[in-house]
Amino acid sequence: MIEARLDGAARLEAMCRDMRSRLYADSMAACVRRWAEQTPDRLCVADPDEAMTYGAFWQRVLEKAGALRLRGIGPGDRVLARTVQRGDFLALQFAVHLLGGVFIPAARQLPPEGLAGLAERLRPVLLLQDSRLERAGAYLPPDMPKPGDTATILYTTGTTGQSKGIVLSHRAEVAVAQNVFYGTEMEPDTVELIPMPISHSYGLRHVFGLLLGGRSAVLCDGVTMAGDFFGLMDRWGVNAVSLTPAAVNVLRRVSGDRLGRYADRLRYIQLGTAGVDAVMKRELRALLPHSRLYQYYSSTEAGCACIQDFSHAGDSRRVGRPAVNSHFEIVDDAGRPIRSGEEAWGRIACLGPMNMTGYDGDPALTARTMAEGYVISGDIGYLDGEGCLCFVGRVGDIINAGGFKVAPQEVEEAAMATGLLAECACCGAPDAVLGQVPVLYIVPRPGAAPEPTAIIAALSKKLEAFKLPRRVVTLRAVPRNAIGKIQRDRCEAAAKEEER
Repeated sequence: MIEARLDGAARLEAMCRDMRSRLYADSMAACVRRWAEQTPDRLCVADPDEAMTYGAFWQRVLEKAGALRLRGIGPGDRVLARTVQRGDFLALQFAVHLLGGVFIPAARQLPPEGLAGLAERLRPVLLLQDSRLERAGAYLPPDMPKPGDTATILYTTGTTGQSKGIVLSHRAEVAVAQNVFYGTEMEPDTVELIPMPISHSYGLRHVFGLLLGGRSAVLCDGVTMAGDFFGLMDRWGVNAVSLTPAAVNVLRRVSGDRLGRYADRLRYIQLGTAGVDAVMKRELRALLPHSRLYQYYSSTEAGCACIQDFSHAGDSRRVGRPAVNSHFEIVDDAGRPIRSGEEAWGRIACLGPMNMTGYDGDPALTARTMAEGYVISGDIGYLDGEGCLCFVGRVGDIINAGGFKVAPQEVEEAAMATGLLAECACCGAPDAVLGQVPVLYIVPRPGAAPEPTAIIAALSKKLEAFKLPRRVVTLRAVPRNAIGKIQRDRCEAAAKEEER
């Protein structure tokens, strides 16, 4: 447990009060209703099929609420729905919330067996294959959702592969929307393109950030169809974009530097779900010299809690300052706060009204993860002298080489800086003498064929000896999960599979 002197409960209560001094509502549904009344003709959400103003979107929400009411949906009822990247799906989610129900989005790519298994586990009152409902009259319940009521359960496999349901209240959704809204300094005329799935926390929360402030969201189906991506940018005058680092790589592979043609229009680009390496930061600065370039430190459990503008060079470990509703502590494995620094790492613990309520149906896991309102992550980091959060790596990723701690990201940053690699991953491998040693898995840039000895020689000029890889292994692709995070535990298996 975190020591009582931190008084997490009292600090959290004060943070909730502070939310009211900002753009605030008790729920995201209340935010949308407010903008529907104040700016009914402003674009709310557009997608490849249709566009809705705030007035039209709110009317769609009320109509879906009417249809759901006919199906008997009420307070506390769970609705599980397969996600489509469309405004109509968002209207369904708000309609469920309006009735006091709990919305559970399922990824569109989830196979039938997976959806059936999720339904068996969750026992929803209603299972929907898409967002379409029978036509019904508009319905506005007499009471709007209460801040502490459960709004959404987001299912994620995380980095451990264990399926977890993250329970979020209406207050949490508003708080994380505020973190996004204020963190990116959204202008009044912001129109943001979001190709990231809105069944996932990153895409959904960035939509919420826009709707909190009455801005405009444009949804599209990923970035692989570059013509559709840029077509929506042109059609709706998009001036901001949300991406993941993996999506940036895909977009540049299929369209080259076409994004740079929008350099004078794009106010900002925000990146999340994975770290942004120094090479990508440098390339984006050159491609978009007039844009604000943000990276988020976030998790499904604690939302978008920290943000950094990397438009200018800085410490590669920094992930920024706490967002408006966030507070960080660095704790040891027992949850006790420590005085952290560049040579003193600990677990990152986050406090704020955007934190999850807990894991659905798993009080034991909740107790291991939360203490006094803090979410104690599996991430290792420290706070520097300027109050910025610095990320070192995941608990299971840190390599213990004979008592010396090696952060894989540091080795990867140095390897990418050689300019010879398209991507890489550093992992720990068992060693009879040292316990563990670093191994570097590389994917060369097209046309390059770097020798392992040359890579290690280049790294030796930047890294201490104990951080140097004992082996360099070439892969066709670094294993990643669905949202682009490196799967370090699969690298060795991938190498053996490619040898066959």
